[in-house]
Amino acid sequence: MSRRLLLTFALVWLWAAPLAAQGAAPGSARAVALRSLAAQAAHNPSAFVRDIDPADLAAFRLQLLPSLKEMLAGQQQQQALRIFAPAKTYADIEKLSVDRLYAMYIKGAWDQAPSGLVFTNTILGEVPEGSDLSHLVYRQRVRAGEREATSVTLMNLRRTPGGWKVQLEGVHPRGQPAQQ
Repeated sequence: MSRRLLLTFALVWLWAAPLAAQGAAPGSARAVALRSLAAQAAHNPSAFVRDIDPADLAAFRLQLLPSLKEMLAGQQQQQALRIFAPAKTYADIEKLSVDRLYAMYIKGAWDQAPSGLVFTNTILGEVPEGSDLSHLVYRQRVRAGEREATSVTLMNLRRTPGGWKVQLEGVHPRGQPAQQ
């Protein structure tokens, strides 16, 4: 029994230590942002999609499907089917869960990027807006061999019934583009 307790404590400590190092309480918006950025840096779409706001995923689906239908009817059919394999038709793609659809889409985008990219993300600050919205500013460094690029980006998180979730840029929960 004590071995099991010790092992559990060690696993929790190993998971929480990196978050604590960046000042993130488990379950906080910052912890979710760090986990999301780590999944992105590791090119792990399944882990990445777990932290996306479900309402934004649904809006993304509503925006993607009409464009995808056009792609499948045109010259981009093979490219679209490659991204959403093993689906063979629009009807097959339409049946995919929203999580799986987004993970496949994101993986397809990441697969298009040059190989050997190394991402390093550092959260620079956090601005809470009320109790259900938080904005995090982070620096992303992308390195490919000797070349490096740096950008500073804003990540918005909203508290949902499932905890803090990352909001997607450019989608609105009702399926309409976000107002600028």
